[in-house]
Amino acid sequence: MCRLYENIRLIVLGCLCLVFAGCSSYAPYRYSFSLIEPQNEIRRNDVAEQVMSFVDSDVEFRFVPSTESIRVSIRNKTDHEINVVRDKAEYIDSAGKSHRIHYGIDYEQEVKLFAVNTSSIVPLWRIDPNSEITGYVWINNWPDFHLGQGPGNDPISTPNIHNRMEPFFPRFSFEGEGEDLKGSTFNLVLPIDFDGHISNYTFTFLIDDVVVNGKDI
Repeated sequence: MCRLYENIRLIVLGCLCLVFAGCSSYAPYRYSFSLIEPQNEIRRNDVAEQVMSFVDSDVEFRFVPSTESIRVSIRNKTDHEINVVRDKAEYIDSAGKSHRIHYGIDYEQEVKLFAVNTSSIVPLWRIDPNSEITGYVWINNWPDFHLGQGPGNDPISTPNIHNRMEPFFPRFSFEGEGEDLKGSTFNLVLPIDFDGHISNYTFTFLIDDVVVNGKDI
């Protein structure tokens, strides 16, 4: 009997080693982005991040895209409050498909707030005069908020929330062919409410390059 348990233990360990070895063989994709519409001003370009911005007479936007999220800072340049209409914000992927998004500070908190909300309205995010907010945009793939359930009718829980996170682009080759996205574009629509008048700011980003294992694809 002891011999049987020992054999089972060795088999389990062997399977775990194969799983970890297989996962470690997938190198992550590295993407380079640029903002091509309405303008492209790179504030900082280093190993850590690219900051792209757009400014008009009322607001300033700054963006840092990544595979899982887009960091977005919005500065209110006016002398009155403005609001981000998060319920109408959307991400349009390279295939032209529109996705509802979360825009907030903490992904898990945003999912839970959305999932337990009894209405289809996501609260506005107010920006006071001459002040700035910074948050992150994620794809919202939790449509069954009335039932408190997520994709596949999974219950709302921390592991399920993070396991079910949908990235903007493949992080590894087993998630999709990231190399096919080189040269493609995607859009981010951020509606801003100026005292009852809504302006839909639409930004178009270009995927300039995709790198894996330190090599251009």
